[in-house]
Amino acid sequence: MNLHGIISPILGNLSSLRSLDLSKNALAGNIPSQLGRLPHLQVLWLYSNQLQGTIPPSLSACRNLYDLRLSFNQLHGSIPPELSLLTNLKILYLGINNLTGSIPSSLGNLSALVELDLGINNLRGTIPPTLSTCRGLHDLRLTFNQLHGSIPHELSLLTSLEILYLGANNFTGTIPRSLANLSSLVELELAKNDLSGIIPHELGMLPHLQFLNLWGNKLSGTIPSSLGNLSALTVLDLTRNHLQGTIPPTLSACRGLKILHLGANNLSGTIPPELGMLTHLEALYLNKNKLSGTIPNSLGNLSALKNLSLSENNLQGSIPW
Repeated sequence: MNLHGIISPILGNLSSLRSLDLSKNALAGNIPSQLGRLPHLQVLWLYSNQLQGTIPPSLSACRNLYDLRLSFNQLHGSIPPELSLLTNLKILYLGINNLTGSIPSSLGNLSALVELDLGINNLRGTIPPTLSTCRGLHDLRLTFNQLHGSIPHELSLLTSLEILYLGANNFTGTIPRSLANLSSLVELELAKNDLSGIIPHELGMLPHLQFLNLWGNKLSGTIPSSLGNLSALTVLDLTRNHLQGTIPPTLSACRGLKILHLGANNLSGTIPPELGMLTHLEALYLNKNKLSGTIPNSLGNLSALKNLSLSENNLQGSIPW
């Protein structure tokens, strides 16, 4: 569709309405507060428009609402704490707007919540530990905001969590070891923060992890050999940290690995020939380190490789292919 203009307040008179989908149009103006008059509304999709103004607190009167998607608009102002009254809410998408203020701690009252996306806004403050009471949460995305403070240990109570995106914020402190309790985790993204300390070896205990992105922090110490236990891993990005030591040969056990980015660290020693066992590898970036020795012949076994960067190291000898 290509609807334009405003959303008519008259829609608030459709008292039997259960689902309203006006997504992917060119609608502008405000979200009418009159939509709060729809007591039977269960689904409200207004994403991918040009809506402005604030999120009307009156939506909290739609007590049967379980799916609210307002992403990809130009909404501003704060997240109304009144949304915590929507106790049937399972999906809340407010990402890619211009929302400011902090994340209301009252969102922890949304005990039915499964997916929460607040990414790509201008939110400040810390992650409220109360979110840990949303025990059914599978997907939590808070990327590209201005959140700060440490990553709450309480997030480890979200044992159903499959996706945790906290990248591109201002988080400090260390990566909580307790994240290893998130046994269902598939994707963990903590990139582009100010996290320091070591990479906890406990992260190697996440049996379903496929995506681990920690690039652009201040992480130090060595790459844990336990990451080789992540048999489902397809992407590992540790670029632009302060990691030292050698590349653990155990990474060769991650046979499904497609992307391995270890560039811009202080890694030393030789390139493990065992990396030649990663036959699904498409991108291997080891540039800007202190690696020495020769390029292993075994890297010639990487038949799926599309991108290889070994520049700015202390490698010697000939290219073996």
